[in-house]
Amino acid sequence: LYAIIDAFQQNNGQFNISDPRYLNTLKLFLTGVSPLEYAAHRGYAMAGRSLRGVGARVACQMQSIDELRHAQTQFHTISHFNKYFNGLHDPQHMHDRVWYLSVPKSYFEDAMSAGPFEFITAISFSFEYVLTNLLFMPFMSGAAYNGDMATVTFGFSAQSDESRHMTLGLEVVKFILEQDPDNVP
Repeated sequence: LYAIIDAFQQNNGQFNISDPRYLNTLKLFLTGVSPLEYAAHRGYAMAGRSLRGVGARVACQMQSIDELRHAQTQFHTISHFNKYFNGLHDPQHMHDRVWYLSVPKSYFEDAMSAGPFEFITAISFSFEYVLTNLLFMPFMSGAAYNGDMATVTFGFSAQSDESRHMTLGLEVVKFILEQDPDNVP
């Protein structure tokens, strides 16, 4: 994946973007999603340490590694675009101050302060479905339309991870429902 991003850099792919407005979308996406990926990494590492079953622990640790890889890849992309365009120089600063991040930031903070089942349900079941279906798919299509093939490559790599993450959420919901008939309603 890094080789593809590096090839994008060496060929000055940032100058082949067909619509300059796409770059503003890229800024929103990278500064908005990258800190959430890192928060998910931390949350799954904590959840994995809290669960007793080996399968759930391993699943959380693997998801934690996936989320860290996503954040690192996105920050690597940010570092490249930051050489040429304003607005990507401090995503951690942006994370604390940009209005459009207040809701997902609060959502992740609430999920991380809850127990491991609540975290997995909130993130793997709820947020991963929203992120994957409403954000990743259309964004990768837009990236391809605008000639940003490095983002498309990353997106498809992350998309396969996201489908696995959604499965973990479904399994946790199934487990919770099976524990007591009163959980079904």
